[in-house]
Amino acid sequence: MIKRLLTNNIGLKLLALFAAMGLWLIVINIEDPEVTRTISGIPVVVEDVEAITQNGQVYTIISGSEATVNVKGPRSQVDKMTKDFFIAKAPFSEKSNVDAVPIYVSFKNQQYDKECEISQKTMTMRLSVENIIEKTYDIQISHKSELSDSYYLGKESINPATVTVSAPQSVIDTINKVTVEPDLGTQTENVDTSLNIHYYSGSGSELTLDSNTTPDIITTNYTADIYSVREVPLEFNTSGTVKEGYQISEIIGEKNAVKIAGPNAETVESVVIPAELINISGKSSDVTVSVDVSAQLPTGVYLCDEEDANLNVTVKIGALVKKIYNVPVSEIDKNNLPAGYSATISENQISVVLTGLQSAHDDFDINDLKPYVDLKNTEEGENEVIVKFILPESLKLDEEVRIHVILAADATATNPETTTVAETTSATETSGEIQSSESTQEDETTVESTE
Repeated sequence: MIKRLLTNNIGLKLLALFAAMGLWLIVINIEDPEVTRTISGIPVVVEDVEAITQNGQVYTIISGSEATVNVKGPRSQVDKMTKDFFIAKAPFSEKSNVDAVPIYVSFKNQQYDKECEISQKTMTMRLSVENIIEKTYDIQISHKSELSDSYYLGKESINPATVTVSAPQSVIDTINKVTVEPDLGTQTENVDTSLNIHYYSGSGSELTLDSNTTPDIITTNYTADIYSVREVPLEFNTSGTVKEGYQISEIIGEKNAVKIAGPNAETVESVVIPAELINISGKSSDVTVSVDVSAQLPTGVYLCDEEDANLNVTVKIGALVKKIYNVPVSEIDKNNLPAGYSATISENQISVVLTGLQSAHDDFDINDLKPYVDLKNTEEGENEVIVKFILPESLKLDEEVRIHVILAADATATNPETTTVAETTSATETSGEIQSSESTQEDETTVESTE
């Protein structure tokens, strides 16, 4: 009976069973359906890095530092998942010949493996692998700011003067210049300090060294000597003699003073240019020479401006001019006239021949001659005496001037310094007018001219 019940209409009973199971599944899916989500930003942990670093190499991750996956499973499980539910690993020991490392993503909690399925979208991590190399660079000194004009920078140095950098080839190829950068803008005395080392690319931008780059030093010691600046005159000397009939009018330097500094600069009052450097032998026109100023400085003294090391010096040479100046005897003072005597000059006027450059004659005022005679050792009667003058250094007396002075006893004289003049003084003398004429030494013809 029971057997008949179980086996009777077996097809319908199986169909009902499958229908019930299907209905159960439908109910389950309606309550907690299966869904698929994409989860990204899962950090990839690298493993076995010694597989690269033990060979003296470094790596840079080009791509694959984060992974993305699709997760399929019940909504009740999948909806609550974040990137923190997963662990991603990239074992460098499995790196391929093209520097690709497989990425393995799994659940941190293995219980999800029963109901959920992970489908990776990020499969590999791509690397750039480079050899570590060393290169030594000279450290250059690059001032952030310069000293003020009142100070001079002497010797400056750094120690050590080089830095050796261990880095990937790409980094070494980027470094173009290595510097230290002292700031001298406010310095007034010697400097001794430690400075950081800076690295620059070929474009001039400063580089920041990463963890793969290791310099053997990060600072170096900088020292600098700083001196106060002094300005001292230049003194020019010449050797030889110009052509006869000519004379030096002036010596003109491209500069008449230079700025110096150094430990011994305080001992220098002027810079003397030796005579042998400026030879004017037989010259009748201007001479210009270049002189080495720096060679004339004593040890421990430096030129502040390198352009002053060699300067041009011009010696101006002009023709000598003879000029005759006519002086009335009334202009001649009689000094030391013996007491009780009067003095009379026989001549009406005297002629004074002066030699010098035309510029000296132009600047000369004949009234400054102030002629006089000294009668201290004269005797009664006629005396020949020398007339003396006050002359500028630029003019020379061509020949001695002598006059005849007659001393006569004068019982009425009360002033020992009384002076007399000849009653026959000409109208020209009486007026006090002084005349002159001139000629060059090459043409000694005298030309009279009224001054």
